Amino acid sequence: MNETSKPTPWRETIKTIGNFFLLLIAIQIGRGLLTWGAYSLLKPTRTDSPIWSYIDIFTFTIIGLGLLLAMRPSPQSVGLEWKTARRWEKAAYVSGGILVGGLFITGTVLVGPNLAAANIASVVVFPIFEELLFRGWGWGSLEKEKAGRWRGLFHWLIISLLFGIWHFGYMDIYLLKIWPTWPDMQWGTFLLMKFLTAFLIGLFVGLPRWKTGRVYGAILLHMFINIFGR
Repeated sequence: MNETSKPTPWRETIKTIGNFFLLLIAIQIGRGLLTWGAYSLLKPTRTDSPIWSYIDIFTFTIIGLGLLLAMRPSPQSVGLEWKTARRWEKAAYVSGGILVGGLFITGTVLVGPNLAAANIASVVVFPIFEELLFRGWGWGSLEKEKAGRWRGLFHWLIISLLFGIWHFGYMDIYLLKIWPTWPDMQWGTFLLMKFLTAFLIGLFVGLPRWKTGRVYGAILLHMFINIFGR
């Protein structure tokens, strides 16, 4: 057979997933190096030190800006298209933003200003970064491939699975912050629970992305979860 076989939609989809997975590895390596560098420089003496939150804000901001400059994504490619959103969608996003903002401000005031940096990192920086990366860029990259009638369900599942795997990449943080406090940690159980929790959260926050084609709902749900689950 001399005919050159044309790549099937599923083969192209698998290639896209592989490229995205390699991107995730590269991001975690870069984030880990920045974290270790900041840790070596600042040397926080306590695992509950606010310095950790400043390190998180710094590393995710640098990585995020680097990705924006390198990829230059359009609003449509990361699910941020706004004009075609239906009226009820826009009302839900605005109402959700007001609710999350009110809870964030109230929580910061009640818990104390010393935790303001931790709240900013957990409720603002992490959800925006991770949702634009996963339910935004990753999901948008898969949508370019026509992988059959069940592609919406497939995107929802595969992005949630990758989101669970992504949390293994925070091993440097676990070793620096958790291991000193719990040296007898059962790491197998801990990592499995991290994966399962992240996978289930990914399924939950991915629903509005699947149903609307936009990432705003995923960001707000992720913020809401982190307000109570940090």
